[in-house]
Amino acid sequence: MLHRGTNSARVGTLNRALVLDVVRRHGPVSRSGVAAATGLTAQTVSNIATRLLREGLLREGQRHDGSVDAPPGGVAPADAPPGDAPPGDQGRLLRIAADARSAVGLHLDPAHLVAVLVDLAGTVLATEHRDTDPLHGPAEVLDAMAAMTARLTRERPGAGALAGIGLAAPGPLDPARAALADPVQLPGWAGLPVADELRRRTGVPVVLEKDGVAAGIGEAWTTTNATGLVTVTLGHGISATVVAGGEVVRGATGNAGEFGGMPVRAHGRWTAVWEACQPLQQVERAIAAGTLPADTPTALPGDVRSAYEALCAAPDGRGLVTAGGAALGEALAHVVELLDVTEVVLGGSAAIAGGPVFLQAVRAGLVERLPGAPRVTVEPTAHGEAAVARGAACAVLATALDSTPVTPLPARSAVGRGPRARSIAHPW
Repeated sequence: MLHRGTNSARVGTLNRALVLDVVRRHGPVSRSGVAAATGLTAQTVSNIATRLLREGLLREGQRHDGSVDAPPGGVAPADAPPGDAPPGDQGRLLRIAADARSAVGLHLDPAHLVAVLVDLAGTVLATEHRDTDPLHGPAEVLDAMAAMTARLTRERPGAGALAGIGLAAPGPLDPARAALADPVQLPGWAGLPVADELRRRTGVPVVLEKDGVAAGIGEAWTTTNATGLVTVTLGHGISATVVAGGEVVRGATGNAGEFGGMPVRAHGRWTAVWEACQPLQQVERAIAAGTLPADTPTALPGDVRSAYEALCAAPDGRGLVTAGGAALGEALAHVVELLDVTEVVLGGSAAIAGGPVFLQAVRAGLVERLPGAPRVTVEPTAHGEAAVARGAACAVLATALDSTPVTPLPARSAVGRGPRARSIAHPW
């Protein structure tokens, strides 16, 4: 749950968002279950539910066993008869109307574009992928994004009213201009007002999010974790996002999550975690060790992606993949201790390429660093390489419904506030 509710008429929008949030995460659920989870009175919940049903954002169905809902996360008394439910609540369950709204999410990765169409429940209805290496400059990439958006919406006409487009990109962002500030991994994009450019091409409102933050928003959209989690996105770069109480911690300028400078012991020396596990550095180590051919191309982002996937698939590459995962686990130990979270979700193209070997190494590195700590689960995202794009779409849906975790970015520049321009040796 995001917050406890209040019955004050002045915060009706918050209460409406709370009801939607509970039903989306925990539905089907009765009105009494919603009231118990939010702290709202049964009458307030009933009034809000009636309006949401009228607006088409919720649907109501019958349950046939006459049972009484437990509050989400709670336990109903074993001997509670059906008559204990509030009047009018017996046998009726609320569920989100998944087809009431939809949004397109786009993930701009240095090597790859991912586009998804997502419904109000957070379900990915359609996906499209495209490599960026054949495209020349931001204009062609933006044209490709617009074309992908048109195809997704044209092919699923019954997906629900389109609320907008969410665009996730590497940081730092300049929120005052809805632009990329100076992304190390995207030369030529600095200062480009990407949201306006994409809106001009599509005629659809655009929400810009940092890629790691978008991944966190996607996990927050449907998680039932009430104790907090951390999402880690390892692609061509690395970032982490905190989800606390169902809300994403986005920072003062939406650029939260840069923990790549965390010191770790890896590859026989002390280094930063980004240098220990990012694909380009791992590929260069593999070439030096003879695990990959000396003529392996690394000039373009797509080259690096392909080479890293080859490294992860090679039996001789297991040691490097394990070392990178262990380094990430060591860095995460500091985050876990600082925030006292119970769950870590891994995503991003490089984490996916590393597969079970990388995942187990992250777990082992975390346990080695925190041997006596309470158990922290480390699991891959359930949404694969679509996770960031899905999160960008969820950011749009949240904005359209006034159902935060997403809040408006402060109108101030992120230039100088983003990650330090470390030498991460990207040749592109």
